[in-house]
Amino acid sequence: MNKRIVLLSASLIMLGSFLMKSGYARTAAAVAANVQAAVDAGAAPDWMKPDLPDDIKRNVENKGRDLARRLRLDDDARTTQVATLLAEHYGRVWAWHQKVDEKLNAAWAAWDAARDSSKGEKDELKALTVMVEQIDPIYAEFSPQIQGLLRTLKQQLTDEQLVALLDRITRSPGVDRTYNAYLEMVPEMKDEEKAIIRARLVQAREDSLAAWTDGRIVKIFKKYKIRNEFSIDYFGYGYRERYKAWVDKSK
Repeated sequence: MNKRIVLLSASLIMLGSFLMKSGYARTAAAVAANVQAAVDAGAAPDWMKPDLPDDIKRNVENKGRDLARRLRLDDDARTTQVATLLAEHYGRVWAWHQKVDEKLNAAWAAWDAARDSSKGEKDELKALTVMVEQIDPIYAEFSPQIQGLLRTLKQQLTDEQLVALLDRITRSPGVDRTYNAYLEMVPEMKDEEKAIIRARLVQAREDSLAAWTDGRIVKIFKKYKIRNEFSIDYFGYGYRERYKAWVDKSK
């Protein structure tokens, strides 16, 4: 086990100990459960029933129609229903961001600062702490909306159509594009290792339904890509060396 893996393992243990000793209870799972309980009790948060400005309303309606049309469903009623669901969803995305962007932007800024190598070596433990304590719990507030949308879309779309829709929304960086790059870097990965790597990217694709901008989709994927980099190290392949060789080969 190399030095970087040992340090990462120790960091994870330290982080878990810190969270338990500090009595930290605002985990992402707890936040999502609380929001879902409020929804089930008929006390949904205000952002689920937004009063949208006219320009935002047109924006989300156009986005919903465009995404639904590109699915080529050959069924006008289903196309209209999917467009309506997506417009409603993105209206809620916009409204939610009006509530959380001040703290969310600050959390992402702290994450970026911890990983800024221009001022010295990246502090991955600090970045991990920011992710667990700040970023993930904020996004968890929106998780019940995402899961509700996916359940409803599954009533209108096949699994293949739903994946095609999500892939279009997250086309950059994209699940397959990123996953295939990992396979090129480490072709000898075992099936169980590949499954871990891909599952994180699939989760990033779902989580990206909370993003209002393409730039934030990229950051959500990056959060999971960093976890994959650590896993590739843990598997014993040496991510940094593999990445450098892959980049050099691509030139």
